This record gives sequence, C-alpha cells and structure tokens, in this order.
Amino acid sequence: MKELFYELIKETCDGSLIIDDESWNYSFNTIIYDNNKEKLRLENKNNVITLIIKNEERFFNLLEEYLKLEKSLNRKSEHKYDPNFDKWLIANLFANATTEDFINPENFIRRYINYLKDNTFNYADNKIEIDIDNILKDSKLIIKREKNNTMMETPYKIRFGLKNGEDLHELPRIYYGISDGICYIYGIQACKNNDKDSKYSKKINRLLYKINEGVVDSQDYYDYKEGKSDYYPEDNISDVTMSFVLSLNMFITLLQNENIKEIKAVPYLPVRYNSRELAANRLDRDDLRERNKQIQTNLTNKFIRTFRRLEAQNKNIKITLYPYELDEFLTVEVDNNRKEIVNKLLDDASKDIENCKPKIF
Repeated sequence: MKELFYELIKETCDGSLIIDDESWNYSFNTIIYDNNKEKLRLENKNNVITLIIKNEERFFNLLEEYLKLEKSLNRKSEHKYDPNFDKWLIANLFANATTEDFINPENFIRRYINYLKDNTFNYADNKIEIDIDNILKDSKLIIKREKNNTMMETPYKIRFGLKNGEDLHELPRIYYGISDGICYIYGIQACKNNDKDSKYSKKINRLLYKINEGVVDSQDYYDYKEGKSDYYPEDNISDVTMSFVLSLNMFITLLQNENIKEIKAVPYLPVRYNSRELAANRLDRDDLRERNKQIQTNLTNKFIRTFRRLEAQNKNIKITLYPYELDEFLTVEVDNNRKEIVNKLLDDASKDIENCKPKIF
C-alpha cells in the first residue's frame, strides 16, 4: 500500500497518473511530515493543490479501511480487474477532495467512509412509485437510490422521474453523501435520456413553468436579457433550470423525512478542475479552456443560484453561509418543522413524498 501510494503521488506531482499504460490528468503536490518534521515534498508549479499528511500511520490505516469497504460494495469501475485497481481507487478518492480536504485528509477519508456506509435512503434501492394525480393526471413519481461509478464524486445518487404508462421522463439527479448527520451535495445533474419531442416530456416541461409563478427578473437581469447591458447579475434567481429546482426541492423533503438539518453544497473540487485545464493545455486548445471555465461556472454560480432560488420559494431552508465565509461550502439549514411552500407545484410535490418511507414495525 505505502509503495503504491508513493508511486501515485510522484505521478500526480507530474500531472500524469499511469494506470494500465493509460495516462490520466490527475495532479496535486504532496508534503509528508514525520514527528512535525518534513519528510517528503513533491511539488510542481502547475498543480493547484497540495496534499498534507501529518501522520502517515493514521493516514494509511484510514486508507486501508476505505479500500476494503469500497471494494466490498463492488461499485462499477474502470480497471476493476487491473493490478493497479487500488491505485485507481485512491486517485479517484482524492479527485473528490475539496481544498480543505487536502489539508485535513484524515477527516476527509473518514467522511468518505461514512458516505460509503450510509444507508439513509436504502429503502429506495428497489424504486418507489408515488401517485401524483394532484400534479399530473395518471402519473407516478419515481424515486430510486443508485450506486455511482467510482469515478463520480459520491458513492450514491437519488434519481427522480415522472412516469405515465411506458412513458418516463427523468428529472435531474442529486449526487450526495451523508456523514455525521450532515448531507453534502456535490451536484445536480440533468438526464440526457429524455425524448424532448415526446408528448409526455412536452407536457412536463409546460408543467415545470408553474415553478416560475411569482418570480420576476431583477432589473439588472432584465437589462441583460434585453441586450441593454453586458453585465450578468449573479445574484439574479430567475435564471435557473426549473427541473433542477424541483429535484432539489424533493430531495430536501427526503432529508426532512430523515430529520437531517444541515446541507453543505460542494462547489469546487480542485483536482477535477485542474484535470480539465491540463488536458486543454496539453492540446493547446482555447476552446477546451473556455469549456472548462463554463463547466466551473455551472458548478459554482448556477449551482448556488439553484439553492438561492429554492430558498426564496421554500421557507423550510435557509442559506446560513456562502462559500469561503467560514469554510468552502454553501451551508444550508433545513427546518424540520414543516412550513407550507409558497409555490403550489413545489408544495404539492413535497407533500406527495412526505410519507414515502415505509414504516418499519
């Protein structure tokens, strides 16, 4: 394990992780201490983050625990039958680390172990179907927890979908991890499988416009839309995707069902950002550099605006801290003394899933 890890950090320092003769743009520096004295320093100016290990023994014990648990879950993974599978898992683990996680890797590995162990929504592993005639006639809401590929940010995601007979329209998925009573949300991701031209999808898209009731553009955003200004107001909350708001709203109701009172949204993962930047630089492609900036904009500004938009319509949540005010997360307080949601569609959806968890006698 130790020898494998040292091989990995030498390669990530160079910005090129080698797995089965294939190169991956995983990059970070590493500093290791022994009794408060620097033992090893691997640095490259092109890297944006540094892993700091203060106690190797504790670090490797936790890493061993993580690998054992990860492999027992048998998630989908590339290189599963490769001799370097452990190396692959470790690299992807740190691809999911935040800036502070690189400074406190032991806490990070413990948290990720908790993500792997979490069974908060295991009752949805076999899919839940809920009648939603009050929202969409002859339709059901589908909720399902699924394991993610080891390359994804979190071990689990929650999938939402609307179904009428054989017609299925998938809503954005929530990528999350739960540790010590806190839910960490890493992403809200749209599904690309929907048939946009189907009658059912068009009906749902018309339905989703109801989430806009009562929400108006800020003057700055109106001027931007009309071409009167080049300034894009990041504080505007009307410019969000309605399906994202609905999925996030329903997921928060699931958290309320479990009495989870705090969310930390994760807007930036340095290894993932820099991997795209390294690829663009190696190919000398300005279009890829621009795409990376756009991806990061969606991961930060649009991600945060979705929470801000929902906060305006759902008084069951309150943003208490923005990224870098105290830590690097967007922190959201969840009130489990349920309040009626201002928007009727969001309120109806929330009420439909309030009692979706099976009672255990």
